[in-house]
Amino acid sequence: MKRIILCALAMVAMMATAQPQGFKMPENKATYKDVNYAGDNLEAHCMDIYLPATNLPSYKVVMIIYGSAWFSNNAKLMAYASLGKSLTDAGFAVVSINHRSSGDAKFPAQIHDVKAALRFIRANAAKYRLDTSFIGITGFSSGGHLSSLAGVTNGLKRRTVGNTTIDLEGRVGECLDYSSSVDAVVDWFGPVDMARMENCQTVKDERSPEAALLGGAPAKNPDLVSLLSPITYVNPLPSALKDQSKAYPRFLVVHGDADNVVPHCQSSYFSQALREAGQLEDFITVPGGQHGPVTFNENTLHRMTDFFLQESAQEKVVEDGGTGDFKAVMKEEPSLPAHTVFVPKDLSKFGAQHPLPVLVWGNGACTNSPWEHFKFLNEIASHGFIVIATGYIPMEEKPYNGPMSTTQQQVESIDWVVAQNANPQSPYYQKIDVNKICAAGMSCGGLQTLYNCADPRIATMMVCNSGLFKIENAHQAVGGMPMPEKSRLKDIHCPVIYILGDKQDIAYENGMDDFSRIKHVPACVANYPVGHGGTYRQPHGGEFSVVALAWLQWQLKGDQQAARMFVGKNNELSKREGWRLEKNKKMK
Repeated sequence: MKRIILCALAMVAMMATAQPQGFKMPENKATYKDVNYAGDNLEAHCMDIYLPATNLPSYKVVMIIYGSAWFSNNAKLMAYASLGKSLTDAGFAVVSINHRSSGDAKFPAQIHDVKAALRFIRANAAKYRLDTSFIGITGFSSGGHLSSLAGVTNGLKRRTVGNTTIDLEGRVGECLDYSSSVDAVVDWFGPVDMARMENCQTVKDERSPEAALLGGAPAKNPDLVSLLSPITYVNPLPSALKDQSKAYPRFLVVHGDADNVVPHCQSSYFSQALREAGQLEDFITVPGGQHGPVTFNENTLHRMTDFFLQESAQEKVVEDGGTGDFKAVMKEEPSLPAHTVFVPKDLSKFGAQHPLPVLVWGNGACTNSPWEHFKFLNEIASHGFIVIATGYIPMEEKPYNGPMSTTQQQVESIDWVVAQNANPQSPYYQKIDVNKICAAGMSCGGLQTLYNCADPRIATMMVCNSGLFKIENAHQAVGGMPMPEKSRLKDIHCPVIYILGDKQDIAYENGMDDFSRIKHVPACVANYPVGHGGTYRQPHGGEFSVVALAWLQWQLKGDQQAARMFVGKNNELSKREGWRLEKNKKMK
């Protein structure tokens, strides 16, 4: 026992080495401090929750776990100092947890604590502004072990090896009806195969941290050694998971090849098993990387955040992909935060000879989500366009209640498509027509479009249910709206269409006044008697999508059949029930 205690003291002292160089423990600046997830008074059952500074309604989650050779029950602050800031900077809520040490309780108590914390944050998501549609998990050293074990035991309540069965879920806390699953794992140099910790061949002795965790010499407890090892749950895949159609998440594994605490071979073995199971994103070996120093670096931390962003990106098929020839999908793109992309799901049909024209969209009320317009925008994408809407993906058709969007987000959309088209690593490489970009928006989003109208990359514009305020009615504007003066209309340098809801539309007067002033570029205004809300929320965007698609097909694809909707005195739109079209002298 004395030798184990001495070993424990040595390992706790070693914890400081698993930090970036120059590490210094900061003060606790968590948004929510010392939240107890078990309903008891144990320090070992407390967590800190850190929220990004962007003031959104909620944030996707990454849980982090410290390394201590399982000897510490209160090092959550160290975990955040090591890994947390990169994650909050990337937009994640970070939950840094304590867990019981091997001195407090023997395995599987530690994984019970982790799973209790996961259940707790799901049960209390609204209280702490957590979006639990995605929960990633990461940790270093023994924290990497617990993170990995949590990942490979998704949906698995118990496991038997030989004559030994363990309960993996436990009954810690009061949130037992909630899931403890995780959606992605980053393992930083965790011990994952306890049977090969000594020289990559066999178990450690009775003085090892594993012995303290198991309550006995590993050599005398082979079944428990196997159950402690995350690799056991990967190779082979437990039949219980197959039966439930549940699988463990994808993993990113990071390890330095000069680690003298946890052998590099541990991650090699684990990564090979994950690769064979189809669940390995990548195995990063850091040359000269030690047990923390050098292994923690700007590149590896960036790889971690990119991986979690990639895995957390949501997508949804809207209305069976739309009625066009190219079934579309609504999705998040990790490289473009706070935007929603609508694009044909099968990009193989597009390339340099058949590129995707672009629509960048601003939302009504300058809301930071296209929740009112996603059917309309998805329908456009299904006809062979890439649409980038300002704001967060609306996985449900319900109002977004966060901060307003900005005019800059529309510019960011254009910047993004240009960069993606030029990036050989992008799935959109040479598949986007960056010379054919339409800027558009509804209501306040239309004001954002007019604010950005001078951008030379814009080839055409659609201003929907909108128009610039006049001096005499500017008091009607909602606070936070962009308010360009009417002189901004002179900066329009491309064909423009106003699509309004006729006299019932509160923006009718402003939009018609804009139209009357635009004489230097081709312009038209199409009115449909439906009021300010348009038809965006109707199936496939309703009548407004018919007119918008015709305009885009004509202006961005040169479709002369679509041009007939607008061209000539006998144009097709004037024949369409309910519609009224007016054109300036620049349009035939």
